[in-house]
Amino acid sequence: MISIICPFYNSENHIMRTCKSIYSQKNFNSKIEVIYIDDGSTDKSLTLVHDEIVNNKNDKIHSKVISTKHRGPGHARNIGIISAKYDYISFLDSDDIWYSDKISILESEIIENPRYNLFVHDENYIRLNGDSKTITHGLFHGALPSFLYKRNILSTSAVTIEKGLIINRGFFDECLQSSQDYELWLRLSKDLKIFKINKVLGEYHEHEGSITSKYYLYRFIDQVRIATRYRHYVTVRTYIYKLLKIVLSKQWVYGLKGILTGTKSHNH
Repeated sequence: MISIICPFYNSENHIMRTCKSIYSQKNFNSKIEVIYIDDGSTDKSLTLVHDEIVNNKNDKIHSKVISTKHRGPGHARNIGIISAKYDYISFLDSDDIWYSDKISILESEIIENPRYNLFVHDENYIRLNGDSKTITHGLFHGALPSFLYKRNILSTSAVTIEKGLIINRGFFDECLQSSQDYELWLRLSKDLKIFKINKVLGEYHEHEGSITSKYYLYRFIDQVRIATRYRHYVTVRTYIYKLLKIVLSKQWVYGLKGILTGTKSHNH
């Protein structure tokens, strides 16, 4: 029923935790597959993933690893989607985890709510300093395209979506350096039928250097591109407001600091 796509790049410090959260899933009935995509790692990530697969043999969970040259998370996720054999795709970034009841709850909701094509749950957001807060996903009112344009209500590691919907609309945009997931949700928004699962089923971990980390300056540029690309979803006034909000954000400062010091920051 579900193909789990987990891209990773130089994630040796946290990939084992992510893998263990997959293999700790309980009380689900259908078979699932896990597709790990090594995005050209140069550390021990690939070895650690192979070790976790060997140490967690399970008839209900089939695992495989695909290795590619380093081209970013969008490319890695696209490879996973193409390789997936089941009708639903769940994404899990290499610095995030799921709670052990995630698949069983998701499985039940998919079966009981067949008219929906995207399922999303809430997450605990864990900061670098250990502080945490609960992030609510999937709530909106009015037309989804315009609402999503104003505010991203979806988180990649909390989303499960029909594979055919992505394939028919062109996959993740690999030309973007960041925010590929947000661009995809906007592109699909007119066809999305969102079912919100009112439970916290995972953790989103802030982590420097993770697959979701980019220079803030790159993120700034990508957000302007995305806002312009989908400006027809909203009024001219809303488009201008969004551009001003991006321009006046602190991302300029973080971006310039990253370029000058060679450091990276999280893009949440």
